[in-house]
Amino acid sequence: MEELLVVDTSTMEWENGLSVVNHMTPEFGRNLGPADDVRRVYVKYNQKTLRIDPQTTQRLDFIRIDPGYGDLTDAYHDSVEECLFLSGECELNGEGHFEAGDYFWRPPGWVHSASTPPGFEALLMLEGVSEGDGSGPVSRRIRPAGEAGTNAITKDHDRAIGPRGWVRRLHTDLVAWQPGPAYARGQGELDGFDLGHASFKVLSANPVTGAQSLLVRFQPGYRQKAAGRHSSAVEFFVLEGGLRMGEHEIGKGAYIYRPAGSAEPAMQSEHGARIFMKVKGWLDFKRVPS
Repeated sequence: MEELLVVDTSTMEWENGLSVVNHMTPEFGRNLGPADDVRRVYVKYNQKTLRIDPQTTQRLDFIRIDPGYGDLTDAYHDSVEECLFLSGECELNGEGHFEAGDYFWRPPGWVHSASTPPGFEALLMLEGVSEGDGSGPVSRRIRPAGEAGTNAITKDHDRAIGPRGWVRRLHTDLVAWQPGPAYARGQGELDGFDLGHASFKVLSANPVTGAQSLLVRFQPGYRQKAAGRHSSAVEFFVLEGGLRMGEHEIGKGAYIYRPAGSAEPAMQSEHGARIFMKVKGWLDFKRVPS
């Protein structure tokens, strides 16, 4: 079984795009554009790799894009792509203007390209193979710019938007926080969660499998009652504040991956925290017998 993964991104070096290109999946890396232009453009791309699943090709990266970057072509992915913008601004052809706090969940097939005069930072995720979310392997397939905003895989609307729908551009600051007890009514058992000190924003969700992406806010004094297990894999990135899990002090910029079914220590936050969380199913949690 996989073990708890804790990544402190503050200690990681940025990997420049000229190096990143060399270990992209072939179906992605060879479809970026002319080689000479790729070298010119991707020097403005920087990345910290948080996690890659070699079986599904799923990946989650912390990226920093320098001013003046622009994709060389429009394209679509066979995989779902998901992004939370942390700073700066980005233009997505066929989709609009994005700023800090904006989010999207894009199903496979939708044609787009990215450019940024001022630069930006973001959490960028490619879902990889996921039958439940209608996502295929990570790839990039070039299309004419005139197709931006259309789906190159299918003309069937229901298939094109997938089981979560296309969350095209969500301003997360306009989404209301759900109090912990209200959010928990739609989940499995959250035995031991300090729901009185937690609130949630659901950014995208699969109503069949329960898989979801969330913003979670822990108020100062948040304290779980005991260690426990999630039935689904959970991963999160600390946007603000800090947490403690057993011996792990988890500060801003930290990334955590918790495999499904693995026991974890009780989590607490003395001064409060805000995190971005991805869950592979319902966010249920059962206490481990002491």
